[in-house]
Amino acid sequence: MPPPPPADALTSLPAAAPFEFETKVQDLPPLTGDVKADFAAQRRFVEEVHREGGSGHTVVRLQSAAMDRIVGVLWDRAIAEAAKAQPRSPVSLVALGGYGRRDLAPFSDVDLLVLHGEGKPDAFVKTTAERLVYALWDLRLEVGYAVRDLKTCDHMASEDHTARTALLDLRWLAGDRDLYRELEREELHGLSLAKVEKFLQDKLDEMRSRREKFGDSLYLLEPNVKESEGGLRDLQSALWLARVRFKVAGITELLNRALLPEREIREMRRARDFIWRVRNEMHYLAGRKWDQLTFDVQPQVAQAMGYRDGESGTAVEEFMRHYYLAAKTVLVACDAIVDRCLEPVTQMGWRMVPPPAAQIGAERPVPVLRGQPPRAADRFLPGGELKVFRGRLTVIDKDALRRSPAALVRLFSAADREHLDLYPYARDLAAQAAADLPPEAASDPELNQELLACFTRPGTRGRFLSLMHEIGVLPRVLPEFGRITARRQIDVYHVYTVDVHTIFAVRRLFALRCGDVKEEGLTEVMQRLQRPLGLYLGTLFHDIGKGGGKDHSARGAEIAAEACVRIGVDPADAADIEWLVAKHLRMSAIAQRRDLSDPELIHAFAEEVGTIDRLEKLYLLTYADMATVGPRTWTEWKARLLRELYQKTHEVLARGERRPEPGTAEAAGRELVSAALAERARWSAEDRGRFVQAMPARYFLTVSPAQAPRHLRLLELGREATAAASIRHHPLLGYSEMALTARDRPGLLATIAGVLAAHRIDIQHAEVFSTPDDPALGWLAGRALDVFELRGPEESAVEPVRWRAARADLVRVLSGAEGLDALLARRLRASALPQKPLPRVPTKIVIDNDSARGHSVVDVFTADRVGLLHTLSRTFFDLGLSVDLARIATEGHRAADAFYVRTAEGRRLEGELAAKVVEALQAALARPE
Repeated sequence: MPPPPPADALTSLPAAAPFEFETKVQDLPPLTGDVKADFAAQRRFVEEVHREGGSGHTVVRLQSAAMDRIVGVLWDRAIAEAAKAQPRSPVSLVALGGYGRRDLAPFSDVDLLVLHGEGKPDAFVKTTAERLVYALWDLRLEVGYAVRDLKTCDHMASEDHTARTALLDLRWLAGDRDLYRELEREELHGLSLAKVEKFLQDKLDEMRSRREKFGDSLYLLEPNVKESEGGLRDLQSALWLARVRFKVAGITELLNRALLPEREIREMRRARDFIWRVRNEMHYLAGRKWDQLTFDVQPQVAQAMGYRDGESGTAVEEFMRHYYLAAKTVLVACDAIVDRCLEPVTQMGWRMVPPPAAQIGAERPVPVLRGQPPRAADRFLPGGELKVFRGRLTVIDKDALRRSPAALVRLFSAADREHLDLYPYARDLAAQAAADLPPEAASDPELNQELLACFTRPGTRGRFLSLMHEIGVLPRVLPEFGRITARRQIDVYHVYTVDVHTIFAVRRLFALRCGDVKEEGLTEVMQRLQRPLGLYLGTLFHDIGKGGGKDHSARGAEIAAEACVRIGVDPADAADIEWLVAKHLRMSAIAQRRDLSDPELIHAFAEEVGTIDRLEKLYLLTYADMATVGPRTWTEWKARLLRELYQKTHEVLARGERRPEPGTAEAAGRELVSAALAERARWSAEDRGRFVQAMPARYFLTVSPAQAPRHLRLLELGREATAAASIRHHPLLGYSEMALTARDRPGLLATIAGVLAAHRIDIQHAEVFSTPDDPALGWLAGRALDVFELRGPEESAVEPVRWRAARADLVRVLSGAEGLDALLARRLRASALPQKPLPRVPTKIVIDNDSARGHSVVDVFTADRVGLLHTLSRTFFDLGLSVDLARIATEGHRAADAFYVRTAEGRRLEGELAAKVVEALQAALARPE
């Protein structure tokens, strides 16, 4: 296997194009006097610069300069027109906001202030302002404008921090310079300490509120490049704070005042340029202001910016990876700026320590750190490298982290152990020390022993991982992690990038071991685990192969094995890690898409796992992986299935059982059902015997014997009826359990699925049982008994009102009073609202003849949609196939369904028939909905 690419190549943004504003601005088309034609020519020229690969910085500066020319001409005309009727008075035109900063995107608003002398605006000022604004509107520009005097400006700035914010970006465009200078002096240089502190607090509150509104994570699937965390607004907010606190104007002055190190300034500029370029492209694509990087826009932007599909992933994946790297760079730099702005007031850091629930993606609160911890006393830590200063951890001297690579890891280990954040100076030194680490440092034995010690320290909650990742240290000490840094899968199921998901998963295991997160069965297993290191590293490496080919599990196992040798992991743990990475998808696939009542399946899985220790580790890894994919992805239904597979497999391994003889489990099930029915005096011995004789073998393997009396009663109620059904709602578990009986007929499952789909009821599990059409069975002959687990539209138990309507329609369709197609057309009217664009899901059909003895398992992976189960069931019916079991799983907008099918003769799908089934299913799924 070739060596991994350098960490820089995996975790760095592409180099920005050179800043060519000074050259390009001279080539702007000359003005002709025809304002509309001139405006169109200026805009075309700037777009051409963008299309030719111009940097984001160059384009926004050019756009601002071009707008200055147009606004200048219109201002002169407005002044001249106003002067014809009224005497002149002092007036100045001031640019605000992004226009004032010269950061104007192609279709952004143009914010202007018409500044006049003291008092109310006179007729000259009013006329000038009106003519200017009307002319700009005539160019179809979005204009934000105000007409104010100095006193009004100051009053509004004092009352509203957004007004003061706008004035921080003021820039003179035309008119009376003295008037402008008075405003500049008052709003930029004359702020009192009280005004400064109030502005800082108001702006921080606004930042927190904005992050809540637009998603407090930079790893959103469809980020807003301006407003989301790590977007342009975050950067500008930090710079506003620095301008007020330190009187610095722009990024260059941050460097001149040593507020940020040169390396961080350089990376922030590159990130800002990348986001500017993305935003410019989005504006040009939309032909208007558009800042939401939606799924349908992402491929277009990626292609326009030169991304192409390759070995490392698709063009969209690589593009979004760079976007997240840019957003993360901006976020880290912004937080550092804000931290320095607040340092004169507080030494604890501006961001309250987030609850670990947010850190690990847990839905329930985790009471580990509530708000800001009490300030720690200043002291030196043992070892002579680190100290606690102003409530945070820092280094003794600037060379402490350079003396050995291991010292860098010890910094984060101490921060984790002492429950401290890093002092800004130490963060800067750590980031620089990591950037300077040579590749061979990752093989340093002392460094790796320190790293392994972080994982095995009793009581750790894994905060060291988040800190190392945030500052960019993790890919340096663990180069394999660079492969997945900021890598995102293009779907709506995986909410986080691969690296963030991985860290959340490991931290969830730490929380489970500490008791902060409690899950039935899982907490006990995690807390009694004797050697958890293999589990932690197996989880850390479980997705390490993504981006390197189709089978990321096998690829990841190879990478993990080599990493374990380099790190110096014990051979026994290394073997577990490699195995866990290779098998990390196996348990969830079996639990959600296979028949857990099949003893053959359970014994085969037990043989595959081999030991209880590996079963427990795979169980815990599977849970952590599934539970941290995104909010609400870990459901009671998934927990129940996974727990059932674990418990049954554990029982086989604990008893050392061999595979049972065919028919043994079925015979035992028949006896249990007979005993359960015998407890009820309702039925005669003849009826009980007929029921046990009539039901197929799978019934006694699948259904709990306690359900048999209920099912027999339902069959009895349905003797003379078109259909009979009973339903039990389990709101706490999020599903409803429904049993239905009717005269057996071909395509019955497809009909039931269609009616339920018409009422927006999802089937997540279906068991289909049919009795033989044998007169000896009496009224039990030729009956269907189908058992379902259902969910309503909100992934919850079915509402009673919805169920009653669905049951009535089901009876109508089964009786022939209404056709299914007519019902679907009546109930599923097309929405007038446009559908939200989603990533494309390729359809994949796999036929598995190994997982079940008497069936072929058909796995269907495709885009989820209303009526999907009906479409698939109808296709199986048209092919003359019987569906005895359906397991329905949905991952975001991707369906992963499994069907146990057989031919009318009871055979499995092989050869030409298998190919015909795949072709028919693909054709059915390709038809318009």
